[in-house]
Amino acid sequence: MKKILNIFSWVVLLLAFAALGLSSDDPVFGFFFYLVFFVIVFGLVYLYIKKHQKRKAINPQTLTKIHKIIAIFIMLVALFSPLIALRKIMLPFLPNFLILIVTAILIAAGAFAISMINSTKKILGYILLIIISIIPALFAISYLDIYFPNTYNALGTAYWATVSVAIFSWWGFSLYFKKE
Repeated sequence: MKKILNIFSWVVLLLAFAALGLSSDDPVFGFFFYLVFFVIVFGLVYLYIKKHQKRKAINPQTLTKIHKIIAIFIMLVALFSPLIALRKIMLPFLPNFLILIVTAILIAAGAFAISMINSTKKILGYILLIIISIIPALFAISYLDIYFPNTYNALGTAYWATVSVAIFSWWGFSLYFKKE
């Protein structure tokens, strides 16, 4: 069962990385290009580790450092996902910077909400998560609407950005705080 869950999680990770291509000018090509690219990258890393793992066992401290480095990279992808999703509309520097700051705040608030859910304040954590999930939609309706042909496109872009931030930040935090 653990192996099936591991394979499923890798597929989800690859699809999440491939979803970055959906924000390109040609979403279908972009999705498959990113998917192939990341399959090749992960495949080469897997083969490299497999080849070198036979020679000597990996030091647990080295493995922990590798997990933390990969987690930081994934968290950076989470942080910049809204900017990637919104690059089509070519916002000036200041709105992009503000989006980056708000994304960082929302990620921190989401981590805080999850910690509340895992402790004794479950209901407050769920309420905080609901409030956090409303913020991107409000932003899309009130600000992004002028850059898109209709509200549906603005909400779709905000939804894609929100889902990618959620997946990548969850994955990054999980990997960073993974206990060996």
